[in-house]
Amino acid sequence: MYKGIRRSYTLLVLFFIEVVKELGTDPTIEMLEKAIEGQADVIERELRREIPVGTPPLEAGVRVYRAFMEDAGAEVEVHRRDETSITFRVARCPFYEAFLDVGIDCGYFLGGLCTNLTLPAIRATLARFDPRLKLETVVVRETAEELCLEKIHLDEP
Repeated sequence: MYKGIRRSYTLLVLFFIEVVKELGTDPTIEMLEKAIEGQADVIERELRREIPVGTPPLEAGVRVYRAFMEDAGAEVEVHRRDETSITFRVARCPFYEAFLDVGIDCGYFLGGLCTNLTLPAIRATLARFDPRLKLETVVVRETAEELCLEKIHLDEP
């Protein structure tokens, strides 16, 4: 199944590259932002059935993050946890591998993919469960041997 997921992301990356070539970066990012909001609506409806009402916000955030990343085929595990945040270690990642498949230097460009596609999609879904839930990148891998660290925390008003 993982190979099939990776192939789907490879197609998505190739399509994304073609759209950027055709329309330019700014219009493509604007269209992507609209699509991310629509995706967040779909994922929220799905996860509302799975996450019990009354689940503490940080725990709901963990469930949203895990569902998004693990269902996409990423290998994630808790790296560090305290009362206010949870940091995940992301090892195998189909988004990263899709970039490798099309020959893009991920150390240079992966931050762009994560910044414009993956993280906004997760953030949009997290916000639907609690607008204080925030996701930030702690470490972005620069080679296949490295990993990413991503942290979820509550941003107190």
